[in-house]
Amino acid sequence: MLNRQSTRSGHRAAIYDLHPAGEGFYTAAADGFLVHWHREDVDFGRVVANVEGGKFLCVTTIPDGLVAGALDGGVHWLYPDAPERNRHVAHHQHGVFSVVRVGADLYTVGGDGVLTVWSVPTARRKESVPLSRNSLRRIVYDPVYDRLAIGASDGKVYLLERSGLAPLASTAAHAPSVFALGFSPDGEYLFSGGRDAGLSRWSVLDGQLKREQTVVAHLMTVNALAVHPEGHYLATASRDKTVKLWRTSDLSLCKVIEVVRDKGHVNSVNTLTWLDGNTLLTAGDDRRVLEWGFRVAGSRG
Repeated sequence: MLNRQSTRSGHRAAIYDLHPAGEGFYTAAADGFLVHWHREDVDFGRVVANVEGGKFLCVTTIPDGLVAGALDGGVHWLYPDAPERNRHVAHHQHGVFSVVRVGADLYTVGGDGVLTVWSVPTARRKESVPLSRNSLRRIVYDPVYDRLAIGASDGKVYLLERSGLAPLASTAAHAPSVFALGFSPDGEYLFSGGRDAGLSRWSVLDGQLKREQTVVAHLMTVNALAVHPEGHYLATASRDKTVKLWRTSDLSLCKVIEVVRDKGHVNSVNTLTWLDGNTLLTAGDDRRVLEWGFRVAGSRG
């Protein structure tokens, strides 16, 4: 179901985030580089931004540029074609772990337990909301019901309305930290993973967090997960060096990508994303991006 297609390398430190964009995708790494990779040319990687001494943990796109979060708590507004517009804001304490853009708003979460809303046109802070005494590790957006979900190092998942950031629900999910989150495309389910190596499915249709199922997914921390665009499968990345594919309907295991048999990652897998319905990208501590072709068993074409 997942077969390795290509390898991209060039970063000098661990890769922590992947973000699809146009004809390719971006990588954010602990070497302080943001790199754009072309979809069709595995050897074409262009450095679009570099913050000396910075360690990038997350990245997203904005019109004409990028926003990246760093380990030192900096929120970096970067415009590769107009670097004079670049803006570096020291904001979150103890790291910016996740960032997501929704229209003209940008949301960041960090090691200070604070959720911050930014204006994309002005690159200015609009509002900050403290959610936890612990780090906020992941934020994801549900466009169907206009909601945000946040995973924290207090072991909880927080569900909020995006409008006004009104809280809907919160509950203990993975002890001691929730690192991975993803909504189903229809907005009816939320999937989560964390340091306990578990993977859970939650019903969130009514604005509540109702756990329906949990499985022991990996031998070590679930660092990230990505739901397939059609919603029938999801992939998980783990510190145990493996990537796994699951059915979303019952969390049954479909495929394990291992080091030797599948020529997978040789260190912790930190991030992954679906480039499209046929391609999964994975990256991690081995400084490589691996591209995997996806097709359902028994399908043709």
